[in-house]
Amino acid sequence: MTNSTQKSIKGLSIAILILGGITLAYTYGQMISQLWLNNINPITWNPQALGWQVFIISGRFVGITLLYILCWMFIHRTNQGMKEGDIFPKSNIALIRWTALVAALLAFVHSNYAAVVKGESVFTLDSNTILIPLIVLLFGGLYKMAYLAEQDSKLAI
Repeated sequence: MTNSTQKSIKGLSIAILILGGITLAYTYGQMISQLWLNNINPITWNPQALGWQVFIISGRFVGITLLYILCWMFIHRTNQGMKEGDIFPKSNIALIRWTALVAALLAFVHSNYAAVVKGESVFTLDSNTILIPLIVLLFGGLYKMAYLAEQDSKLAI
């Protein structure tokens, strides 16, 4: 792999991490505003649904944080692998599967977040809760096939 390609991939990685950090900061700011500042769409606490509200709000906080960390780990492992001449590090396969699990949590939380903010205790399950993790798992399978093809080509040489 040429030096200019590696520099391009590093630049793209930095841009992705910066955009992810901005999204993370925005989400944290929105949640802090809703929880403590009460100026942008404040949360209406419902005593009958308090456990549900805490689960969804903490699930959003934990899920978005884990997704950013998993993205950072994927990019870091990919860049480290390219330094060693390995385009598809094997450790990223399991990481993609964990990302699918976190994506399922975030899709579920996202589908219920608006109701929780209003103090409603409804349980919503939409198609994105299943579709988004399946798409991530599909890309994980494609990544695994690319890893196996790379290992096969190394053996052929």
